Amino acid sequence: MPRGANKETEREAVEIVRAEEFAKGWKPGPQLAQSAQAREGCDFLSAPPDGGPPLPVEVKGWGEPMFGAGGRPLDKADINTEQMERAKADANWRLEIVANLTAARAGRGQPQRLTLTATQVVAHARPWRYRVDLDGLADHVL
Repeated sequence: MPRGANKETEREAVEIVRAEEFAKGWKPGPQLAQSAQAREGCDFLSAPPDGGPPLPVEVKGWGEPMFGAGGRPLDKADINTEQMERAKADANWRLEIVANLTAARAGRGQPQRLTLTATQVVAHARPWRYRVDLDGLADHVL
């Protein structure tokens, strides 16, 4: 995927989800800045139609379809630690996956959508990666 294409896919996915929120009577806020996304564990907050407090929404955008022949998943949805912690702590957190965007842009298909609740994400998530903190190691660089 060309540099910048992933960012454009993510931006497009967020706009699709925000438009769907508006259509259902929700009031999605703007996409959060990177620091706020880390703090909130989501891309934006969306207030329900009944006027309750805004709820956290994380969006993943994929150029490719979600599933292949026989319903086999073609990829896994990655979430970071902040997002997982928010899902564990807040039953209102949700993950919105928008896939098949490359085909949709080319007029060869429609975006695919999958909404997962916090409970579903926690139940299906599996750790696979660690982040090594490099603080205090500058003196060891050769």
